[in-house]
Amino acid sequence: MKTTDVLHAMVPHFYFAIKRYATPSWKIPHAFFQHHNLMLIIDGEANLLCNDAEFTAVSGDIVYFRPGDMRRGDTNPDSLVKCYTVDFQYACPIMENGSWVNLDVALPFPAHCHIQDRYLFRRLKELFEEFMRHWSSGHENRTFRCRADFMEILLLISNYLEKDTINYSAIHKVEKVINYIAANYTRKLTLDELANSIDISPSHLGHIFKETTGETPFEFIIKYRIARAKEFLEMGYSVTDTAGLVGFGDMFYFSKYFKKIEGISPTKYTGL
Repeated sequence: MKTTDVLHAMVPHFYFAIKRYATPSWKIPHAFFQHHNLMLIIDGEANLLCNDAEFTAVSGDIVYFRPGDMRRGDTNPDSLVKCYTVDFQYACPIMENGSWVNLDVALPFPAHCHIQDRYLFRRLKELFEEFMRHWSSGHENRTFRCRADFMEILLLISNYLEKDTINYSAIHKVEKVINYIAANYTRKLTLDELANSIDISPSHLGHIFKETTGETPFEFIIKYRIARAKEFLEMGYSVTDTAGLVGFGDMFYFSKYFKKIEGISPTKYTGL
């Protein structure tokens, strides 16, 4: 069974969570651990043992202990570790032949791995921070919110480990370009301008944009303008005024692309 299938069925239960700022005397006792434990190292160094493997965890590292693992740890006193850490258990209930069955499936995560992608690392930090905020809130719905954050964390790590081809840095750049388009779609936009907005070459932008969205920047801009045009038409604006408001200087091209995307002309759309 794929890890994503396990994650879709997973219901985690949390025992302990903290954003840890280690002191020089901080230690993890040398003992068997009873729960799952996931850590994201954000600064400093931790000297850790998992069963027979010893390693040093640094910023950008994910550390994962399973129930039954023998573990031990301390921090470098000259580089005190800072990390997020969550102790949890989980069930994977699925419906099978009309009855609920609990899958006994382990997460295929290594004890120690490094996140090379800076954007993914940043996103994981954001999610852990949200998790900690919800965990400490005392809100009656905190469990549901924590689960949502935590499941996204596990899914991102799983995708990274299984595929190792997801370029989160490229995704981040494309998101910036999309925001730029949203703020400037009413005027003529060139590939050069979009590329300059994030300081990369036009050819590289064209490549990562298509790879991330499945569309060229030009195709995305057209679809974005038509989506906004529908909003203006529904508010009662004329077809001519709407074309100008969404950046089409030529009514012929506005009608052409509107019909191509929506299947009907903008005039007929206003009569629906």
